[in-house]
Amino acid sequence: MKKQNNIFNYSAGEFAFGYEGCKKCYYDKKVNNIVLKTSFPGTFSKFDREHKKYYNNKSSKIISSSLDEGVIISNYNKKLSSKVLHDNKDRPFTLGGYIDGYIKHKNSYTVVDFKTTTISDNQPIIYKPQLQSYAMIMENPSEGSLKLNPIKNLGILCFEPSNITKVNKSDCEVKMSTKWYDIEKNDEELISYITKVQDVLYEDKSPPSSENCNICKFKKEIKNEQ
Repeated sequence: MKKQNNIFNYSAGEFAFGYEGCKKCYYDKKVNNIVLKTSFPGTFSKFDREHKKYYNNKSSKIISSSLDEGVIISNYNKKLSSKVLHDNKDRPFTLGGYIDGYIKHKNSYTVVDFKTTTISDNQPIIYKPQLQSYAMIMENPSEGSLKLNPIKNLGILCFEPSNITKVNKSDCEVKMSTKWYDIEKNDEELISYITKVQDVLYEDKSPPSSENCNICKFKKEIKNEQ
């Protein structure tokens, strides 16, 4: 692949467990089109649909009292795509993805993402590139893609199952703890991050495997058996 003649497209959600997970697997996927597909548990998709359905058209104050008053819009289901952007070394790239929702304030917007996960102060660090990517896409959309401007705030609303409160023969009620995390909107930081990602992808050889990558371990075992 002559990378200088191609433009990498990045999904906003691929950085946390793609690039940050194992750079060799990420390189193989983006450069060599080698992917070991694994299924994503449908339960999480169901949670996400329910979150979006419940919060749509409600006040931002239901998420956090620290947010400015606004209306939550969480029924936008079209794919987002950016115009061609450039990293700090003038290499082109595009961004894409699907948002969970946004808050329409009087004179600005907040990007919102729902996460069914462990509540931890590390979560905003993990998901910062994803939320920053959404903001960059919507402030720099391709033709026909959703445009929101200005986007002033970003954040994730985390849901963690805590305990079962009621059980019947065919169903149960599960209580979930929630916490809102603000994430800084910083375009320069995101461009610097993507520059590092592209530094890896523009190399002629793939980087070494992550020590904790089970996919790389599986590939190695298969190769040894052949």
